[in-house]
Amino acid sequence: MGKGSPDNHTTSNTRASKTNVRFEVTNFGPIKKGTIDLRPLTVFVGPSNTGKTYFAVLIYALHRILDGFPRLPAVHRSYSYLEWRHLLPSRIQIDPDMQKELQILLEKLEAGDRDLRLSDFPKNMRDGITHLEWVQNDIEKEIIRCFDVNSVSDLTRLSDSPNGMNVSLVVGEEDRDLWRLHMKISESDVVADGQVEDMVLFPKVGMDAEPVISVFFPRVFFLLKNIIDRGPVSTRELRNPSEELQNLSEEFVDKLLYLIFNEGSVGQVGTCYLPAARSSIMESHRVIASSLVARSTRAGLERFPELPTFSGVMADFIQRVILYEERGSDDGPMKKIADQLENGALDGRILTTKPLPGGYPEFVYRPQNTEQNIRLARASSMVSELAPVVLFLRGAIGRGDTFIIEEPEAHLHPAAQTQMAATLARMVRAGVRVVVTTHSDWLLKEIGNLIREGALGEQIGQSSREEEPPSSLRPSEVGIWLFRKDGAASGSTVEEIPFDLSEGIEPHDYEEVAEALYNRSADLQNRLEEAGGGTKQ
Repeated sequence: MGKGSPDNHTTSNTRASKTNVRFEVTNFGPIKKGTIDLRPLTVFVGPSNTGKTYFAVLIYALHRILDGFPRLPAVHRSYSYLEWRHLLPSRIQIDPDMQKELQILLEKLEAGDRDLRLSDFPKNMRDGITHLEWVQNDIEKEIIRCFDVNSVSDLTRLSDSPNGMNVSLVVGEEDRDLWRLHMKISESDVVADGQVEDMVLFPKVGMDAEPVISVFFPRVFFLLKNIIDRGPVSTRELRNPSEELQNLSEEFVDKLLYLIFNEGSVGQVGTCYLPAARSSIMESHRVIASSLVARSTRAGLERFPELPTFSGVMADFIQRVILYEERGSDDGPMKKIADQLENGALDGRILTTKPLPGGYPEFVYRPQNTEQNIRLARASSMVSELAPVVLFLRGAIGRGDTFIIEEPEAHLHPAAQTQMAATLARMVRAGVRVVVTTHSDWLLKEIGNLIREGALGEQIGQSSREEEPPSSLRPSEVGIWLFRKDGAASGSTVEEIPFDLSEGIEPHDYEEVAEALYNRSADLQNRLEEAGGGTKQ
C-alpha cells in the first residue's frame, strides 16, 4: 500500500513536519474567501456545501505535487534529482564565473563552522533550485484529476468575477516565510508564480553535520576540487580535459541536488485521503477491480459505453485498497494505534486474505474471542467504516505523512466517535499530520477534552511528550476552522474557532441548533400540558 514505514523516513521529514503551512483562497468552489493554517490536527466544521471537502482535496492535490510542504519546494516524487537537472539544463552551467563561486563555496564547506545557506550557492545553481514555474502545468493537471473537472476554471465560484480564482500556499518556520506559491485562475488562463527566500539548507556542515549529509560531502569535496583545479578523476591521463571537466561538473551538481532535494530538505513524505464513501468501496472493491479488468481484457472485441470517471481522491483510495499490502513485522506506533482502535471500537480484528496467489485482497472482520471471519459486506457499517483506517495505519501511513479523512464519525455510535478522536490524537503524537472534516459534536467535545488533557500536562510541568498521555493534544497543535455561509449567493467564508478552556470547541451554529431543539421541545411540552396530555405515560 505504498511506503510509510517510520524506519523509511529520514531526518528531513522531521524538519519538514515543523514547517508552518498556510493556504489562502478566494472564489474557490463555494468559498468566497478563506485562510487556513495547517496544524498537526486540522479540523473543518460547518454546514454542508460550504467548501470543507473542496479545501481538503486542494490540500491533497498540492501535497502530492509538492511532495509535502518542505522547507524548500521540490519536484513531484516521480522525478528523480537527476531528471530535475535535465529539466533545467540551461540554468545550471559550469562556466569560469561559476567556478569562482564554487571555489568560495568549497572554502565554506571545508570550514564547516557555519550554516550552509541557499545564498552560498552560485547564482546559476541557485536560480535552478528556486525555479517555481515548473509547477504550473503539474498543479493544474493534478487539481483537474483530483476534482474530476474538465478545467481548473470549473472550480471558480463566480466565472464572471474580474479577479477570478486565487490559490496561495505559504510555507515558513517560526516567524518567517520560506517560500510562497500563488496561482491565479481565470476562465481562459492559469498563471503560477512563486518566491523562495534565503534559508539554511544544512546546519554546520563540518563535524556536526547530520550523518546522512556527512556521508556525501567528502565526495562532493573531491568533485569540487577537481572542477576548480581541472584535475583528473584518477591518475590516468585525460584524453579530453574539457569533457572530463563537464562530467565532473554534472556529477557535482547531481550530488548537491541529491542532498538538497532527497536528503537535506525534503525526504519522501506521503498523503492518504479517505473519502466519505469509503465504507461502500471497502465492501465492493473486488467487484470494481474485476469489472475493470474484464473490460480491459475484452477491449476491441466488444463495444462498451464510455465509463464514468472517478475523482482523483476516490481513484487513489480504490487503487490503494486493491493493491493493499500490509507491512511486514512491524511493532511501530502505527500498528499499536491500529490495535487500540480495533480493541476499543471494533471489538475485533480486520484481517487481510488473498483467496488466490497474486489475487485481489479480501478484508474480513473477526470478532473478539472467535475464529469466525465475517466479510465486510455482512459486517456492521461501523466495521466497514473503520476498516480502511485500520488498514491504512498498518500499511500506508508513516511519520511525516499527511492523513486526510472525511467525516470519521460516519456510522459510529457516540462512544466510538470519542474513541476515533483519541485515534486521531495518537496519530498526531506519532508524527502524522491529520486533516479532518466533521459534523460531529461528540468528536469535537472529545478533541476538546484531549486538548485540556494536554494543557494539564503543560501546567503540571511534564518534561517530555513520553510522560504525557499518548492521546493528549497541546492547544497549539489543533486548529478548528468554521466554514460558514454568508448568504445563499455570496459564498462561504472560513474563520478559526479559538479553543476555550471552559466551553471547549462549540461552533456557534451548533449552539443555535441545540437552542432551537430545546425551545421546540419546551413549547411542545407546554402545549401538551395545556391540552391535558402532559401526564406521564
